[in-house]
Amino acid sequence: MKRILSLFMIMVLLFSLTTISNATIADKLQGHWADDIINRRFIVTYFPYLAKDKFMEFDPQGLLSEQEFTSSLASLFADYQYELSISDSNKVLSREDMAYLLGNKLVEIGLELNTSVDLPFKDIDTMSNESKESLKLLYFNKIILGDTNSNFGPNRDLTHVEGVIVLQRVKEVLESMNEIAFKTLGIVQTYNNQEELIVKEENEKVLLTVTKQFPTPGYTMTVDRIMKTGKNYKIFFNIAEPRPDMILPQVITYKTLTIEIDKNLLNEPPYNFILEGYNSVIVE
Repeated sequence: MKRILSLFMIMVLLFSLTTISNATIADKLQGHWADDIINRRFIVTYFPYLAKDKFMEFDPQGLLSEQEFTSSLASLFADYQYELSISDSNKVLSREDMAYLLGNKLVEIGLELNTSVDLPFKDIDTMSNESKESLKLLYFNKIILGDTNSNFGPNRDLTHVEGVIVLQRVKEVLESMNEIAFKTLGIVQTYNNQEELIVKEENEKVLLTVTKQFPTPGYTMTVDRIMKTGKNYKIFFNIAEPRPDMILPQVITYKTLTIEIDKNLLNEPPYNFILEGYNSVIVE
């Protein structure tokens, strides 16, 4: 009887473990404080080792190693043409070690440290001065917020959820650091043209003229943002097709968009602009 009971308990345990491992990411995050903050696509892109097999390896309370965290950070940096060596250490990363590592890497790529920042955390007395300076950088840039009790938890190990959210915020900072201000001067519609990108210098300005072909006149084309990526500049377009109920002539149409950028925001010429989303169409 005891043997049968033991086998039954083992089967229950195995079934429980299988159920947990097969749970979807929605199940794993249900009721979690980060459920509405975590970006699933971000995990797939920058934490593929957690996203494989339908997020089987993802655990909100699971712990990240230094190697895993630097691997994800290096992947994120690479999207902005920054290089980062991946650590070969498998030790679990503490929150203090994460702050020190991340703060230093952001300073290396040009994020300025504001030494006048006052940290609100009550539990950082044991942290090194170097770690505190890095934490100031992360706090000032809203990468680290702490909890409702004004605690940072420097000795706690970094969890999967925390690592993902921190790097989501780092991505926002990188975008802000690399975003190029521009002005749209106008858009012209014609019926006889060709697709092209023309870059022209005019006094202290750089003018970009982009022409795209469309099958009907009902399409709209705007520039969403321009990002610096190393020596290149990515122009992100927002292109929408006409509503289905619109009656439009089926005639090839060209839209020519002109934008202006202050030359002092760019590196020395030649300027290499890359068109992102230029060939895609967003259905409204």
